[in-house]
Amino acid sequence: MQPLRRSKDIHRVFQEGARAYSSWAVLHARRRDQAEACSEPRLAILAGKRFRRAVPRNRARRLLRETARVILGNGPAPWDLLLVARPEVLVSTFPQRLAAVTEMLRKVGLRDETGCPA
Repeated sequence: MQPLRRSKDIHRVFQEGARAYSSWAVLHARRRDQAEACSEPRLAILAGKRFRRAVPRNRARRLLRETARVILGNGPAPWDLLLVARPEVLVSTFPQRLAAVTEMLRKVGLRDETGCPA
């Protein structure tokens, strides 16, 4: 899994990507074209000013990054993913986050019903 860093790419995911919601985060996902390089998923995690302070904002990003790393690994999937954290993520447990992110990935078409890559 690689980081999604360029603001142009992040804006493209916001505008063109499919969305899935949970109480802890919002997932924006966009499948890359064959012409675009890199065959592994790229991920960006945003935590806005709703968190008020830097420590909880950074903790929310770390929690979601670890959850996504476990689910996605380095699997070959040409997707750009953007996870937008909500403040409720700070009180969630790892199994709850794991289930929520897996369900959001299924909703946007990155996983099938069994949880395997689509």
